[in-house]
Amino acid sequence: MIPDDPQELNALAGEYVLGVLDGDAAREIEAALDKNDALRRAVIFWEERLHGLSPLAPPASPPPGVWDNIAARIASKKATALSPLWNSLVLWRSSTALAAAAAAALALYIAVMPPSGPRFVAVLRAPQQDQPAWVATAGGQGLLLHAVAGEAAPRDRAFELWAIAPGAPSPKSLGVIPANGRLELGTLPAAIRAGSTLAISIEPKGGSPTGQPTGPVVFTGALVAAR
Repeated sequence: MIPDDPQELNALAGEYVLGVLDGDAAREIEAALDKNDALRRAVIFWEERLHGLSPLAPPASPPPGVWDNIAARIASKKATALSPLWNSLVLWRSSTALAAAAAAALALYIAVMPPSGPRFVAVLRAPQQDQPAWVATAGGQGLLLHAVAGEAAPRDRAFELWAIAPGAPSPKSLGVIPANGRLELGTLPAAIRAGSTLAISIEPKGGSPTGQPTGPVVFTGALVAAR
C-alpha cells in the first residue's frame, strides 16, 4: 500500500529508485505512478538526485560460476541458512558488491545533505586497488569521512586524514580518525575544494608529531563536485 504520509512516501520512492524493494512492492509503485502525482514527483526527485552518481559503481559481471553455484545449492536444498551461503559465495565478498553498497550509501547521504554551500565527494582506495575503503562527503555542514570496508589501523597506531589542495606546497592535517572509522568536521577546511586530494596515513596514536605525514600513505582519493 502506498503511504499517504509525505516522509514515508519519499523514503519509499528513494528505495524504489535504488532498486532495493522486492518485486511485489516495486510493481505496486509502478502501477501507481500514473495516478499518484505525489509518488510520481518523489520518484522523479530521487532519479534526478541519485542517477547522476551511478559512475561511482562501475558495471561489472559477477565471477564465473557464481550463478551456477547458487542454482546448485538451491536445487540440492543445502542452502538452509544465510550464514553458510554468505561464507561460501565469492559474489558477496567481491569488490563489486562492496563498491555497489558504498555507492548506494553514498548516494543516499548526498541526496539528503542540505543544499547550502559547495558539495564534494571522494572515494578513497588503497594503491592499485579498485575496492573503496573510505567515503568522504563535504558541504555546508562540514566534512564526514567513514570507513566502508572495515579498515583498522595497525596496533598502537592511528589513521590520520590529510587534504592536499591543488598547488599547495604541503598537505594539511584534518585530524586523527577515531577507532570507529568515522571522522566529522563541523566546518569545511579551506583545502577542501574540487581537485583536492584526500589521503590517509598511518601515524602515532596522537597523530603526526611534525604536522606532516610521517608514516606510509595507505589510502587516497580525489575530491569531485557532487553536482
